[in-house]
Amino acid sequence: MKGDVRPLIGREEELAAVRRLLPARGSGPALVELAGDPGTGKTRLLGEIAALAAEAGVRVRGVRPAELPATGLPSAGPAEPLLLLVDDVHGGGPEAERALLAVLRTPPAEALLLVLAHRPRQCPPALRAELTAARGTWRTAHLDLADLDRTATGTFPAQRLCHRHHGSLYDRTGGNPRLLELLEASCAGPGACPEEEPADEAAARRAAAPLLAEVTALSADARLVAHAAAVLGEPAGPDLLADVAGLAPGRVLAAVDELLAADLLRPAPAPGQVAYRHPLVGRVVYGAVPGGWRLGAHARACARHRADGVAPVRYARHLEQSCATGDASGAAVLTAAAEAALPGEPATADRWFRAADRLLHDTPAHRNRRRAALAGAAAAAVMTGRTDRARAALERRDQLLDGPDHTPEAAGAALCRAAIAQSDGDLPLARSVLRTALSTTAAEHPHGAAALWIALAATGCRDAEPEARDWADEAVLAAAGSGDEAAQVHALALHGTVRLAGGTAAAARRDAVAAARLADALGDRALALRLDALDCLARLETDLERYGPAVRHLNRGLAIGRAAGQWPAVASMAAGLATVLLRQGRPAEAAAPAEEAVRCSELVGGTELRAMALCLRARVALDVHEPETAVAVARAACVVAAPDGHWARRARMALAAGQLAAGDALGSLETLAGAGLTDPAATRLPHPTRLTLAEILCAARLAAGRPDAARLAAGEAATVAAELGLAGARARAALLGSAAAEEPAEALRLAEDALVAAAESGHLADEGWARTAAARALAALGEPDQAERHLAAADAVAAGSGASRLAAAVTRAREAARPPLAAGTVTDGTAEGAHMLSQREFEISTLVSQGCTNRQIARTLGVSHKTVETHLGRIFAKLEVSSRAEIANMIGRNTVVARPRARAKALAVSA
Repeated sequence: MKGDVRPLIGREEELAAVRRLLPARGSGPALVELAGDPGTGKTRLLGEIAALAAEAGVRVRGVRPAELPATGLPSAGPAEPLLLLVDDVHGGGPEAERALLAVLRTPPAEALLLVLAHRPRQCPPALRAELTAARGTWRTAHLDLADLDRTATGTFPAQRLCHRHHGSLYDRTGGNPRLLELLEASCAGPGACPEEEPADEAAARRAAAPLLAEVTALSADARLVAHAAAVLGEPAGPDLLADVAGLAPGRVLAAVDELLAADLLRPAPAPGQVAYRHPLVGRVVYGAVPGGWRLGAHARACARHRADGVAPVRYARHLEQSCATGDASGAAVLTAAAEAALPGEPATADRWFRAADRLLHDTPAHRNRRRAALAGAAAAAVMTGRTDRARAALERRDQLLDGPDHTPEAAGAALCRAAIAQSDGDLPLARSVLRTALSTTAAEHPHGAAALWIALAATGCRDAEPEARDWADEAVLAAAGSGDEAAQVHALALHGTVRLAGGTAAAARRDAVAAARLADALGDRALALRLDALDCLARLETDLERYGPAVRHLNRGLAIGRAAGQWPAVASMAAGLATVLLRQGRPAEAAAPAEEAVRCSELVGGTELRAMALCLRARVALDVHEPETAVAVARAACVVAAPDGHWARRARMALAAGQLAAGDALGSLETLAGAGLTDPAATRLPHPTRLTLAEILCAARLAAGRPDAARLAAGEAATVAAELGLAGARARAALLGSAAAEEPAEALRLAEDALVAAAESGHLADEGWARTAAARALAALGEPDQAERHLAAADAVAAGSGASRLAAAVTRAREAARPPLAAGTVTDGTAEGAHMLSQREFEISTLVSQGCTNRQIARTLGVSHKTVETHLGRIFAKLEVSSRAEIANMIGRNTVVARPRARAKALAVSA
């Protein structure tokens, strides 16, 4: 495509095939047949082929099919190879077809490459047959241009797409390049694009112009039928098309034949019906239908569907466009259609609930129905993450209340308010709303009461709230009494989560098994209304190290959520999937779902999902050894996280872990202390999170030179792991104990325990870390060969899983296992003693290598800031360096040693 700066995507094999056939002197004729459906990028590929030939010194000429009878084929000449490009061969007409048939049957002798591009569905049969027969007389390549696959579609430059379209790019377009461009042109751009209104009308018109030109070229009857099919927006038979288009059935049949020949319509799966070749094509045509005719067509479609007695969901979109205010029966149909659409299309349900509200008058007779419709709209908006729309619907509903809210939909409205508050991280408000609703609706509406108890338990299960156990018990009882099996799944999963938060893994496992049995027996439609139940169950299974069931439930939930546009659920479950992969030691694979979680969280109005997704992205960066990125992302999570939300302290933990990996151990400890996270046993955190906190504390204290405090954290981790009784937790606690052990023999024993537990749990990365710890201990015990065997195995684990941080740790362990340089050793041609520092200078150099600032070094060593500066000046002079990075490099290479203390020297002499 001339002037298109967008890179070509996914056509490398086709270009390679053409490159092999490029004409050269004496090469003879060659033929490339480029076949592809509309929009697959044939014209764009022809442009790339022309550029390829020009670079190779081949003369290039493009010819339109209609020009062939008049001009014939240009002659290449004996010394000048020629590339001849003919696009849209299928539309050249009879004379062009005859000219091409003659050429194919009698190929020229010159060095010619003839490239013919066509749509196979519209190519004349005789020409297609001759193209097949030509393979015996030409050097040929037949290239079928298919739509891009999901991976290639993911590389489409999406900077101008909103997050909703970017997240569903392949599902909306099927990978068709033209449809990708149409979608981009119809999108309002970065941020959220809920109404799908283009930000640039001119760009949208330019993108749609080639398609609309095809419609304009049709006969009058075919255009009317094309418009009718666009208004219907679904597969339709000739009779329905005739009613909507206002044409006689015979004329409609002839028009359908014309539309099929133009490949605008195609046969639908149901016999006797046709539909647009892609819904996006129909949407573009719909936008070009004249407004008045469109309204009449909607009214005709609505009347026909009502007469046929089809379900309201089938004709609600026509009713929405054609009903007048005050049509109470129309409002009832829209409400019924919205309720039917809610599980699979909550955004559509939201629109229809609002349309029903608009149709009803502001009178006492209509108020109850308006309140119910607005409550439904709020619930649908919450499902799609549009909390702004949910708030607006709830405000309008409140204006219609005549007194205390004892309406049947009061529980649903309270659930929406609590969900909005929780998404903002305002847990106290969420709990207040839910408790108030329970006090007024529990006895009257048992189904609503079950949902309220479940929502209340969900606000406390992640942070080990003292009342969470009672809330979870009530949720299980209420859900069992409601008969709602999806609610029972959620209640059991919450019950198990609360038990696990308190360290009771066996009871939690029983709840998880029971919930999974119920969930697996439910259909997708039932679960679509409670995707948070599947998410909660999968997270419980993850914490219980039941990774197989967790992945199965997460993948099922993701498929349902993506199809329905339930972005909050998709964000949470994509994060859950990434968490499983990280637990298993597969950070490279975790990156994609982690990024999906971030993208989808940007569609949601609240802060909690955003903070959660950023914490996960920081963790992925940590495991692939990008500590600076981890710190930056974790800081963003700290800014986003609400002070009263679940993720406030977890964001601080993510930041502390990143700071530690970046070499700032003291900064890490300061971050934890500022969040009140200095003692895992004293925090109101679930057991799995307490174990993570103990890991960060232990490692940071060791790096800061506080081994006794580190051993306390390792002991707390061992206590948590023993209470949980999970193999993965035991492995992590044993690794901490090994790192903090005073004696190499003890470190080796604990590393071996960690290795056994990691293998039992399937935590591949922990197995690598355990081998690294064992290697360090063996090296200290004078067993270098055994140490190297462990390091080689850990290296293989790191390479296979993409765990770059583990690979770096293995490298450091190898360097540490080398014999240290003796004092006075000449390392690089300098005089004896040039790399020897005093004990204090060596301590400061070591802290510098860990990334500590002068202020942090002064606090660690108990000296003044000025003293540290004085020592650093001497260190720079002795080592002949000019930067802190060079000091860190020399410390890392063991080319700096500390001068023995006077007593040590005396003991050495006397020995």
